[in-house]
Amino acid sequence: MTSTLFFNLCGAGYFIGLFMYLANLALKRASLRRAATLVVAGAFLTQIAGLTFRWHEAGLVELQAAERATGLTLEGAQRFVVYTRHPPWSNLYEMMVYMAWGAVFVFLVSEVKFRIRFAGIFSLALALVSLGLASLTTAAAITPLVPALQSWWIMIHVCSSAVGYAAGTLGAILSLVFLVKAKERVSLAAVAAGSLIVSMCLFLLLGRGAQLFLTGAYRVKLMRDMAGELIPAGRMVGDNFQPYYVGSPGVGVLMIAMLVLSAVAVALLLRARKDDVPRGLPLYAFLAAFGATTATIGLILINAFTQTDVQVPADVVSALMPPGPWRLALQSAQWDLALFGIAWGGQLFVLISLLFPAGMRGLMADAARLDRAAYYSILVAFALVAVVLVTGALWAHYAWGRYWGWDPKETGALVIWITYALYLHARVTYGWVGVPSAIIGVVGFFIIIAGFLGVNLGFFADGLHSYGSG
Repeated sequence: MTSTLFFNLCGAGYFIGLFMYLANLALKRASLRRAATLVVAGAFLTQIAGLTFRWHEAGLVELQAAERATGLTLEGAQRFVVYTRHPPWSNLYEMMVYMAWGAVFVFLVSEVKFRIRFAGIFSLALALVSLGLASLTTAAAITPLVPALQSWWIMIHVCSSAVGYAAGTLGAILSLVFLVKAKERVSLAAVAAGSLIVSMCLFLLLGRGAQLFLTGAYRVKLMRDMAGELIPAGRMVGDNFQPYYVGSPGVGVLMIAMLVLSAVAVALLLRARKDDVPRGLPLYAFLAAFGATTATIGLILINAFTQTDVQVPADVVSALMPPGPWRLALQSAQWDLALFGIAWGGQLFVLISLLFPAGMRGLMADAARLDRAAYYSILVAFALVAVVLVTGALWAHYAWGRYWGWDPKETGALVIWITYALYLHARVTYGWVGVPSAIIGVVGFFIIIAGFLGVNLGFFADGLHSYGSG
C-alpha cells in the first residue's frame, strides 16, 4: 500500500459525501444526512491513514539520505529522530493534501456543533479542489528536507496554519450563506453585485491587469510531454527556474467580455439593490456575466486538452528547457483554474438563490445561527493564526537567525491575522454584527488565498518560503 492509494480513496469518499449532501437538499432526510456524515468521516480517517503512510515513506527517504551522507547505520534514538522529522506537509503537493484534511476536519467539528446544511457542500467542494490541485502538482516526489525545515517547529506551525486557514474558510462560507439568508439586512441584488466584483478582481489579477487589455491574451505555462510526464518549459535565471508563458487561444477575449459584462451587471444590480430579488435587465445582465465566466473556464479546459502542438517564436526556442514539441495541459493553469472555479461556484450559488430565493433561503439555518457559527469559526482562525505567527517567528530565529524579516509569507500571515483582528474588534467594540462582519469574513478567505498561494506560487513576490512552490 502507498499513501497515494489512500488519498485516492478519501477523494472518492469526499465526492460521494458531497453528492449525498446535495441529494439531501432535495430529499431533506435526516437519515441521508447522517449517512453522508458517516461517509465523510470514513473518508477523513482514510486520509489520516494516507498521511501516516506518507510520513512513513518520507521517514525512509530521510534515513537513506542520512545514512548515505554519514556512511553510518543509524540506530536507537538517533534513527527515530531522523525517521520522524519529515512530516507529510513539506512541499506544495503535501500541503494541498493537508489543506483538504484541514477543511474536512473543521467541517466535521462544525457539523457536530452547528449542523448547517450548506457547510458540508462548500467544504467538501473545496477539499476536492485541493486534492485535485495536489494531483496536478509537478513536484510531488518525496525529497530530503531542506535544512530550514529540519525542525520540530514544523509540527506545530503547519498544523496550526492548516486548521486555522480552514476555520477561516468555513467562516467565509458561513458568512456568504448569511448574506443570502438575511433578506431584512441585505438584498440579493447587492450580494450578486458583490460576487461579480470579487470575480472581476480575480480575473484582473490572473489576467495580469492592464496587460490583458493591451495584449488581449491570457497567458499560461508551456508544457512538454517527456515519457508521459509533463514538464514546464523554461530557462534558468540565476538559481531560479522561470517557466515560459504563451497565450491560451481565445481566452483573453472572453475574459475581457466577462469584465465588461460584469461591470454593466454590477451597475444595474446596485441600482436595483433596494429590491431584494432583481428581475428583468439586472438579472439578465448577471446571467450574461455568469455565462462569460463559464465560457472562459470552458475554453481554458478545451485548450488544455486540444493544444498539443504549440508554436513558439524562433527567437526563444533556443532558450527553452527542455526542447519542443510543446503543448498546453491542465498543469498549464491549474491554480488559475482553481481560483476561476471558486469564483464560478460563488456565482452559481448566488444565481440559484436569485432564481429560487424562497426555496434556497428555506434550506438555510436562521441568520442569527449562521452569524454565530461564522463568528466562532473566525475566532478559532484568529487564535490559530496567532500561533502560526509566534511559532513562525521562533522557527525563523532557529533557521535564519532572526525572528522577523518581512518575508512575503510572514507578511501575508500577518495581514490575515490583522483582518480577523479587525473582524473581532468591529463586532465587540462597534457592534458590527451581521452584514459588515460577514463582508469582512468573506474577504478574509481571499486574503488567505493571497497569503498562501499568492506567495508560494510567486504571484506577488519571492521569498524564503519559495521551497513550498515545487
